[in-house]
Amino acid sequence: MMLEFADHHFEQVIDFVKSAGDSALDRWRSFDVVEIKDIGGDLATNLDREIERAFHGLCRDLFPGCGFRGEELPELSTGSSNGYTWNIDPIDGTKNFVHEVPIWSVTVSLEKDGTPIFGVIYNPVSRQLYTAMEGRGAHLNGRRLSYSAPADPARMQLAIDFFMRQDDPARKARQDDLLAELFHSFYRVRSIGSGSLALAWLAQGHFGGYLSWGLTEDKYIDIAAGLVIAKEAGAVVAIESLDSGSSVLVVGAERTCDILLALAHGRGDR
Repeated sequence: MMLEFADHHFEQVIDFVKSAGDSALDRWRSFDVVEIKDIGGDLATNLDREIERAFHGLCRDLFPGCGFRGEELPELSTGSSNGYTWNIDPIDGTKNFVHEVPIWSVTVSLEKDGTPIFGVIYNPVSRQLYTAMEGRGAHLNGRRLSYSAPADPARMQLAIDFFMRQDDPARKARQDDLLAELFHSFYRVRSIGSGSLALAWLAQGHFGGYLSWGLTEDKYIDIAAGLVIAKEAGAVVAIESLDSGSSVLVVGAERTCDILLALAHGRGDR
């Protein structure tokens, strides 16, 4: 596809993500928790905010007219005058980061009219850099990725993101029903605490499918880059509304997506 920006601008974004990730790794054990969110289920650190603010400055200088959305600093959010919007989750998997679990990443995406078209995910612990641009494929450290997975769910690892609301017993009961059905249908069901890395690992072939139940706009920022990477690696991406007003997003082979959507409609939203 043709973009309105030069390739070297995207290279600068990739360089920023790598530098931010390496800096966060260097300071992994010298950070401050500055906010506790969602009744203790989510956290923010000073590093989250520093990275987000720095990326906002880069976007302002390199991409005038583009919108901006970040995970941690809503006051930096701006609308778009050209249809393009940059998203950043400065540390996706902050709770893992805080507890020294090496499953976290810096993740950045660009969307055009609401559709993600470019994504970068970097896990500095493993030195894994995932990149993708619509029409140009997905890559891990420069190597082209091609999604593949077992056809039989009973042989497949499934990644999930469930945004639980402990204060909504009815919704939690519906999610419990769906979880039970997923555990029954798939070989393994995993929630790794980083939606971006779950989708990147799907593009690698580690996970055969992905399901996010109760997706919200702030959580979309987490996974937008992963959606580009998974799709460019060959996976199908589908999102549907449920009767309750929630939404379900699934990624994988077409048959896997059909199975996941059927389970979500039949068990997760009754």
